[in-house]
Amino acid sequence: MPVVIPRDSWPRLGSPTATRVAIATIYALVLLVALAEMARSLTRADRLDYTNYPILGEVVLAGGDPYDNAYNSWPPFFLLVAALLGLGSRISSVATLGVWQLASVLAAWGSLKLLVRCFVADGRTLTFWPRSPDRLAFVSAPVIVPLLFTARLFLDNLQHGQINAQLLFLSLLAFVLFREGRPIGGALALALAASIKAAPILLLGYLAYKRCWREIGWTIGFLVVLNLVVPLAIFGADEVATQWKSWHAVVGGELQKPIAHHPNQALQSALKRYLTAEGGSTNPLQVSIAAWSTATVARVFWCLAGLALAGLAWAFRRDPRDLSDRRCAGEYAICLAAMTLVSPLAWTAHFVTLLAPAVLVWTALRELPSGTAARRRRMGVWWAAFVCVTFSAQGFVGWAWSGWLESLSVITLGALLLVGLAISALPALAPRRA
Repeated sequence: MPVVIPRDSWPRLGSPTATRVAIATIYALVLLVALAEMARSLTRADRLDYTNYPILGEVVLAGGDPYDNAYNSWPPFFLLVAALLGLGSRISSVATLGVWQLASVLAAWGSLKLLVRCFVADGRTLTFWPRSPDRLAFVSAPVIVPLLFTARLFLDNLQHGQINAQLLFLSLLAFVLFREGRPIGGALALALAASIKAAPILLLGYLAYKRCWREIGWTIGFLVVLNLVVPLAIFGADEVATQWKSWHAVVGGELQKPIAHHPNQALQSALKRYLTAEGGSTNPLQVSIAAWSTATVARVFWCLAGLALAGLAWAFRRDPRDLSDRRCAGEYAICLAAMTLVSPLAWTAHFVTLLAPAVLVWTALRELPSGTAARRRRMGVWWAAFVCVTFSAQGFVGWAWSGWLESLSVITLGALLLVGLAISALPALAPRRA
């Protein structure tokens, strides 16, 4: 049975036969890489970041101090997630890790579906396997091209067994449910994401800017339930108070003294590497151009963050408050990427949030008239961002060069280029309802 060529397939070659072969090859490669990486993780579980989660869960189950571990910077609600992973690992550590990794893969596909639903006409018809030449599939250009742009980031997430793909899915699910008039479900998804990892709480700022008070109210309500009511019922008041105090101390330390180790590609970490003498001392490449104090760099970061916030507010000022307009989806996509940039810790895997502005930018670029100077300039920036994000990986340049490039904060640069491109592309998005 011949492979169906879906709507807007990529790549579209000279003959249907060649296109079908290319489509089949893409499916084979993507599935092979995903399955191989999942299988490989099961054989090297002791080298994954994930390993710390069930270990932390065992500490919680044993009644120990969960913040007496250098690797725990998670909010207190995550202790419950870790405890579940600890219980699952008691039954079968391999099966629990396998389910965890499968959840990451499904979350990546779910995030793509939600983004296409926001930006592309008839995005709801998207299926993984091509079913009709009139419907979108995984190998349609609005899906596969942004995924290829961010593939290195999702692979890094899978290679380390991290949770970032699931958090991206929850954050996007919240927005889609909000724009479709289902505030309770959306609030639960956003509250769950912000309870597992604090960064998504920043998305409430965007909702406030759009005056989505009902959505904010429900989210705050669920945050109270997840972070106070449930923990109080399980741990008791004294233990919960201690957990929050310990977590606040950890996060406060990260903000005041950012970790400048080169895998941390957060903006604040990049500033410390460039502007302090000690920032590059633990990195393969010393890149400092100034000898400021860490406290001064922290103040500079907050000033830049404030200016960026004001700039986003200005860029979003004329767009509608109705979340069903896809320009609002574009703004939310930008906020997701900015959220990662301003986090105190942003390892490479955390930048899976770049998938959202990648879909936005690719959609906008394809709607610009071909051959125009504006489109050529934007395509140049797109490829520059792609090179920064993808070709800094060890698989392309080796461990030594990858460390040097990360010391130069090349992923931070790629993220900034993509965010800037996404902001410039917003006016090119014609209004379209959900």
